[in-house]
Amino acid sequence: MKKRIISLCLAIMMAGSAFGCGKSQVPSPQPSSENETITSDESTSENTEASSATEKEDEKQADNTNEEISQEEIEKAKDAQEDAGQSAVTTGGTPWIDSEIKENITADMPTDPKDDFNLYANKDWILSNEIPAGYNAWSHYSECEIEVKKRCMELLKDESIEGHDAEVVRAYNKLLLDWEARDKAGYSDIQNEYEKVLNAKTIDDITGLLTGKDTILEYFSFIGYGADTSLNDPETYLVCVSTPKLLLGDSAEYSNRTEIGDIYYNAKKEQFSYMEQKLGMSAEEADKYYEAAIDFESKLAQKIYTTADRYASDYYDKINNELSLEELVSLSKDYPLEKRLTVAGYKYDGKYFVSSPDYFKLLGELYTQDNIEGIKATMLVHYLLDYIRKLDRDTYDKANEISNKYFGSSGTVSDEEYAYENVVKDLPACMQKVYIARYGSAEDKEKMRSLCQDVIDTYREMLSENTWASEEVKKNAIEKLDKMTIHAAYPDKFRDTKSIDLTDCSLIDADRRILECEYDYNKSLIGKKRDKEMWAEGFNILECNAFYSPSENTINMIIGMMGEPFYSSDMSIEELYASIGAFWVGHEISHAFDSNGSQFDAEGKYRDWWTEEDKKEFDRRIKKMDDYLDTIVAFGDYHFIGSSIDTEMVADMTGLQCALKMASKVENFDYEKFFTKYAQMNGSLALYSLELSQLLQDAHPLSYSRTNVPIQQFEEFYETFDVKEGDNMYLAPEDRLTVW
Repeated sequence: MKKRIISLCLAIMMAGSAFGCGKSQVPSPQPSSENETITSDESTSENTEASSATEKEDEKQADNTNEEISQEEIEKAKDAQEDAGQSAVTTGGTPWIDSEIKENITADMPTDPKDDFNLYANKDWILSNEIPAGYNAWSHYSECEIEVKKRCMELLKDESIEGHDAEVVRAYNKLLLDWEARDKAGYSDIQNEYEKVLNAKTIDDITGLLTGKDTILEYFSFIGYGADTSLNDPETYLVCVSTPKLLLGDSAEYSNRTEIGDIYYNAKKEQFSYMEQKLGMSAEEADKYYEAAIDFESKLAQKIYTTADRYASDYYDKINNELSLEELVSLSKDYPLEKRLTVAGYKYDGKYFVSSPDYFKLLGELYTQDNIEGIKATMLVHYLLDYIRKLDRDTYDKANEISNKYFGSSGTVSDEEYAYENVVKDLPACMQKVYIARYGSAEDKEKMRSLCQDVIDTYREMLSENTWASEEVKKNAIEKLDKMTIHAAYPDKFRDTKSIDLTDCSLIDADRRILECEYDYNKSLIGKKRDKEMWAEGFNILECNAFYSPSENTINMIIGMMGEPFYSSDMSIEELYASIGAFWVGHEISHAFDSNGSQFDAEGKYRDWWTEEDKKEFDRRIKKMDDYLDTIVAFGDYHFIGSSIDTEMVADMTGLQCALKMASKVENFDYEKFFTKYAQMNGSLALYSLELSQLLQDAHPLSYSRTNVPIQQFEEFYETFDVKEGDNMYLAPEDRLTVW
């Protein structure tokens, strides 16, 4: 399940827990629309990627045909991974094998709930499913989400639907599918702006491009900025300024290249070279530009937070910097920050939230004529890769071919699904309004709200009965719980989209118009109060996903997850508690009290509401969890990184703890059915590249561990399946982990 598309400051802040909480999709080798300056490297671990208006990345999505992959294709994928420098060692997991990689599982492999409960519950599903063409993963999330996609693709074809939003999404969908027009245009819509960078000779030429009224939105600008609320005031919009996305994702890749870094490096290098050759450059010259870009980003990466930095306990303190424009500009020295903010419309009298002042100081030092080749190369690489899937058919097909080669995937999604994914990504409010007008249900919305309240009520009991926290901290925690707002299914209010006009334009022109509208909307927020009715702003509610927002203290159970196998009207009490009680609502509430969410109070402010002794005990429990997670070997020599994934694992464990408390009140509750359903919701298949990316650059644990680790902590599991010392699922009582 994907991460939440969130705004800049919140993205910088949360790193993990503000996001949706399921299986992360592997990023494609080429994120699109990197020229959006309202983006932040700190907002993504992949990559999550995030922007302060819309998410602009191009992920590989599931094919609606669920096409099977031949053995020959699988072997080709393995060969491609080896060519990309991957060892592709998928075995050797301790204490469990990674059952998400299908090659690890065979029909004759014995299963036992006492040995590997996730495999026991999901083996049949694993063997009977394949990763569809064009996909990096397949799961129950995918199965649920594909039903919404099918509906949306039909809506995009329906000419009878009236209204501006329907007209806009249909127009954009047609532009995406008009391959004849796209082939005719080729690179012509981007060539003029491309040549301006290519022909730049001086740093003043570059400054002209980065601050020109007509080019302000066109290029990678080495910074991110946008209007959003801050850590100190979650109600009022200010301007946030941050670091940019990097080609290799995690800034640590530039000093210590990993296997996944090699995949990103090689895939993007080959894609860039192909595009440059289409524009008349030699392969040798293209490679020089790419290496110069990587070299310059290596310098920038020194002051961009790494994945490990973003999951550290002191991260919020590091990024919580509010500066005046004068102070910010003085840091950036020769970089034309003030002029860019002025032309872009983000210069104002208030404070600026600056996540990394040291980065702006470094950028100012590097923005010189001596570095003109590196600066120019970085802009060229980002500019071309930004458009790789929005040009002609040959370039689109080549992008997918290269992606498949290095990531080990196979085939491509249908054109219709490709188009839909871009529509919902680039025009989220429009597409969501069209969908809700047809499929929204006030009755289902109220049912979900009521289910959420039931879980909150049980959570209150759990907090009240906590034995290690002081009365003061329990009081603060319960106050936060009582003030938590439930958002179910979809909001009743969306932003006004009437300014979007896609008549008489090409696809590239349409993208530029959409981006201009996003900027205009985002700029209009500066200095205003947050509109709490528009709670889904910046989030695709048509995904199979959910999220907790610490800065708003809200749980958000969206319409995209309200389908099989997660939610239906005929679920048994055991299935309902396993899904809604533990897996969804219980999990999201728990984010309010994990190592990230616990740093925010009932009003969403970044404030310490802990006693010193309670905080020490809380940290001790988190450290115990991290130490245990560090011992788990995913495959080969790759261990889990406890400090990177503990927020999600805390939420998994505590959500399960809450559901078990609910179950204790039900006579003759079927715990075997409950635990089996809980495990089955984590059923997942993934490519090696996805597992590697998630392991090294993501806050979400691998799916099989999200079954086995949480259930190990509770006596009900041991009693139900007669698990005893010596069994692989056994964890000694003194080693078991509960945070709350």
